Amino acid sequence: MATLLPQPSPAPPTGTLTSSRRFALPGRSFWVIAHRWAGLTLALFLAVAGTTGSFLPWIEELEAATAPHLHNSQWQGMADPLRVREEVVQRYPGSTVEFLPLTIEPGKAIRLYLQWPDAKTGLPREHGTAGVPDWDDLFLNPVTGEEQGRRQWGAIDQGVKNLMPFLYRLHYSLALDDVGLFIFGLAAILWTVDCFVGFYLTLPPKAPKPLGQRPAPPFFARWKPSWRVRWKSTSYKLNFDLHRAGGLWVWPLLLVFAWSSVSFNLPQVHGPVMAMFGAQDPAAVFTQTMLAAPRNNPKLDFRAATALGEKLAEQEATRHGLAVLSSGERWIWHVPASGLYVYGFTTRADISHHGGDTRVAFDSNTGALKAVEIPTGVNGANTFNNWLMALHTAHVFGLPYRVFVTVLGLLVTMLSVTGVVIWLKKRSARAGRALRIKSAR
Repeated sequence: MATLLPQPSPAPPTGTLTSSRRFALPGRSFWVIAHRWAGLTLALFLAVAGTTGSFLPWIEELEAATAPHLHNSQWQGMADPLRVREEVVQRYPGSTVEFLPLTIEPGKAIRLYLQWPDAKTGLPREHGTAGVPDWDDLFLNPVTGEEQGRRQWGAIDQGVKNLMPFLYRLHYSLALDDVGLFIFGLAAILWTVDCFVGFYLTLPPKAPKPLGQRPAPPFFARWKPSWRVRWKSTSYKLNFDLHRAGGLWVWPLLLVFAWSSVSFNLPQVHGPVMAMFGAQDPAAVFTQTMLAAPRNNPKLDFRAATALGEKLAEQEATRHGLAVLSSGERWIWHVPASGLYVYGFTTRADISHHGGDTRVAFDSNTGALKAVEIPTGVNGANTFNNWLMALHTAHVFGLPYRVFVTVLGLLVTMLSVTGVVIWLKKRSARAGRALRIKSAR
């Protein structure tokens, strides 16, 4: 008897058929599984981010409510942040205050963040090392300079005065600092990709060929059920509809929050991607001017730097056809690692209701202008990115949008929970089928 051996397959004919199969995208079932596992991976992160994020549009009010002795201050006269800062640095030898708000809201304290740099390296020292106190956030009367209280920002073991900072830490890093920041950044990338996968899965499958003379239903008629919630239905169908329709109705903003989260947590990924669309990295000036050792004692002190910042602000605003507005925030920031001062001020190019997003950066020794940042109207990709960040932080459109972001945060949590419930239901059903098949045998 002849032995039947497997024969080699004939070489496939060259042409479009082979290449189209080779490069065909995975089918719908693949994306269902991808969405399922992405959702399970993201469930904890999105539930935490959504729940905590629902509070953050009200962080100023909640800070004042949970720690009124720190944030509220009764004062009259002219606030003098520069003098208050000078007094604080003298009061605490070895400390530095690198960021100074120049605009203080009536009825509010001035808040200064202190660091204690190492005398040899010039780098900030961690809490718990010798000579570093267990606090870094100092609140003072902006007129008299009288201290109102202090805390270590985000340390919940210090009590309710740190409740909102702790929620903020949970929101962007699970309170795990740099490790959590990186993990949340990876989760944000996955969330961004999964936004597109989830949207695709709401689209109706390809319509079957019509039978007889009846035409196939139009696309939007077949897509319409994805937008609906069957309130009077089984618990599973209701849960499924809340997950699908809930995500679909707010899909554009889910994508906004996902991608802007990448910009906050992983700028090393966000920056190159946006550069492909022509964006310029505002932080590039810091890496380009990085010094071998931090310049902690520049020739320009804060008073001189503030005066120069005001002058450069007027000069650059005029050059761009803008005017410096007195109705927004002003601030100055010293960056020892790069030997720079950054002066923030407000123009009509600002998006945030706080203002202070128009900036000039200049050398802390020579005063030479190094960079100018105009939030909108100069670079389209940068304008787009700044809008995303303003939408994420709820700094636009006033009270209605803050309420909406609160609801959106709770909706993100709901989408995470309903996604897990759908998985549990299907997993239980699969286990039940397997058990019945085993019993039938």
